Amino acid sequence: MRFTFSNLPAVGWKLPLRDIVTMARRCEDAGFDRFAVADLQFHYDVVAVMTACAMGTRRLGIESLVTNPYTRDAALLACAWASIADVSDGRAIFGIGGGVEVPKRVWVAPFGHERPHATDAVRECVDVVRALWRGERVTFDGKVVHVHDVVLDCPLPPAIPVLIAARGPRMLALAGEIADIVHLASLFLGSDSRSDDLARVAAGARSAQRAPGSYEIDISVTVSASHDRAAARRAALRNAAQSILWYAGADRYAKQREWNVPRGFAVPRSTVDALAAGWDMWRDPELPPELGALITDDLLDDFTVWGEPAECARRLAALAADAPGATGFRLKLPLPVRTKTLAEYVADVDALAEVIGAYRSVGQRELVG
Repeated sequence: MRFTFSNLPAVGWKLPLRDIVTMARRCEDAGFDRFAVADLQFHYDVVAVMTACAMGTRRLGIESLVTNPYTRDAALLACAWASIADVSDGRAIFGIGGGVEVPKRVWVAPFGHERPHATDAVRECVDVVRALWRGERVTFDGKVVHVHDVVLDCPLPPAIPVLIAARGPRMLALAGEIADIVHLASLFLGSDSRSDDLARVAAGARSAQRAPGSYEIDISVTVSASHDRAAARRAALRNAAQSILWYAGADRYAKQREWNVPRGFAVPRSTVDALAAGWDMWRDPELPPELGALITDDLLDDFTVWGEPAECARRLAALAADAPGATGFRLKLPLPVRTKTLAEYVADVDALAEVIGAYRSVGQRELVG
């Protein structure tokens, strides 16, 4: 299994960009295979961060998790990733998705703050960047993406894998159809829901006559690891509460779109209602303790992997066994409730290094046992 560290800059990140590069180096030393950089509007620019991380590391894959086809022009994306691929000796990964809440802060002609036709937009953008990377001259008018008489004037890049992050049925099918790396972006860890996601990916692959195993499948997991088990649990609670509201369709943004609660989601309605009424997850970083008390260990396990490093490794092995065809994990730290220091982030990476080491020593036995 490949391991990806995700994703900086994060909400609340107040440290300089050079500290993100330090984190990338630390992740490389810790045994991670890839380092994912967020395209977080009005923060450090994803292309600049990826370039700095590429130049500050030796073997680590550097990916965007993820950019989008609305706030960035497709032809200019092709230029930017060609640059990163060159400076990294081919370690760049083009991660793209439909965009969620943060891009709504950016006004994009002609859609304003809306993001319609997300699946079409991702397909169009991927088609355009791949054609440009092949050296083709491109003219294209789609539902979202428009380029006219464009060709790369720089040297053509080495192969750049395309990652598509997907949660909804149509995006999952598209990822199975055209992505080199399918990123299962759901943070709900229920086995029924995971099975549904994998089935949708497989259906997309079959429609394109792609053989199983010809593309990667990454699983998103929030991991809170510490030798202080109680501290690991406390750190995981906020993310679980946020995910509960998200997947129940109960937060302010979920209410604005079509939403199907995933199969196997079994959070009591009383817990969902209490969280929705008592906490604004977009404004209040800290979950009130009385609401955190509603999240039992069983509910916490549905949304996070938490505990001591060896315990987290065993849980990851069980998740991998429950997801046939999966080739990697994207390990996401719990969101901090306050600005963290670099030393605290480094300690988090060191804990994840223990998880990866334990997984690689026992994971295979768990998978076949």
